[in-house]
Amino acid sequence: MPVTVTEAERASFLRRGRPWDVAAGMRPNIRQNMRQNLEPANRPAAPDLDRAIRDALAVYYFPGMWDWDNGVRLPLVGQELDRTLTGDARDEARALLERYIRWAPNVDRFAPVLVETDFEATVLDPDGAAVVTAGGEPIRYRGRIDLMAVDQHDAYWIVRHRLVDGDWPATEELIKDEEALAACWAWEQFYLGMAVTGTIYNELSRTCGRSRPWLRLGAARRAVRQHEPSGGGRSIPQHRRMYARAREPARVKPVEQRTGQGFRRTWRRHTAGDVAAAGLRLGADVAEMARSDGFWPRSPDSQEEGRLGGRSWAMGRGAAPPRFGRGRRG
Repeated sequence: MPVTVTEAERASFLRRGRPWDVAAGMRPNIRQNMRQNLEPANRPAAPDLDRAIRDALAVYYFPGMWDWDNGVRLPLVGQELDRTLTGDARDEARALLERYIRWAPNVDRFAPVLVETDFEATVLDPDGAAVVTAGGEPIRYRGRIDLMAVDQHDAYWIVRHRLVDGDWPATEELIKDEEALAACWAWEQFYLGMAVTGTIYNELSRTCGRSRPWLRLGAARRAVRQHEPSGGGRSIPQHRRMYARAREPARVKPVEQRTGQGFRRTWRRHTAGDVAAAGLRLGADVAEMARSDGFWPRSPDSQEEGRLGGRSWAMGRGAAPPRFGRGRRG
């Protein structure tokens, strides 16, 4: 039975050193409870603003509603916030998203393909063989992407939403983001033949731009439709075109960044070598974790119904790409 490891567990292992101390993190019985949709009796008092913003953005970028009229689509974003937040936290989140919805259509050079989607990929050693536990079980790397998007050149990007409290992190930190590279590697293993061009960091600041008035949810500028001409001079590909190969210009910058009133969008391109090296580092780290005998079998996940991301694939979230032979990265 395969066992899985997440980026958080990998990072914890690297911080704590070897051997991996399972007792220092969640014990298997606690993980079992999580898989059964159980939760602590005493819930934390502080609202999870970051999670609420991510859920609201999943509604905003929901592929099946991307071409809907804003008068219908944007109130649903507010309803998602109302579902999870109350009081001052809800007011703060609403104000933040009102500003974001005014700013985002000017920088959204893509169409959404999938939101809140889980992936799993078998971790490989340098020879291409599966990394296994001491008991011989294959180890799989598990994660979730906030958004998969496609640009006007048929290039696919993993979008990461980040709520920032304070100054913007240095761009060098984004460039060295190991989790983002590992996600690109794992996604390409998850769907062989699909190349990920890079990572888009979509950052929203809690502290910048509060004093500037913006529009109320439901009255924002119309975003580019999936089938309308984009700034690149051709139509944004619809999400069913996941088989397409990128046809990017010959000269592109490895990092592009645009900052607005409380928002920052960074496009970080990854070379084939970057992604392959990330896979090798992941394999080496997980192999070391396996030698410390820190793995245990997990029960199948119980997906959350009634919210985006509750299923691996669903109508309106984008068609599952066909499983075909592995293609070459451009």
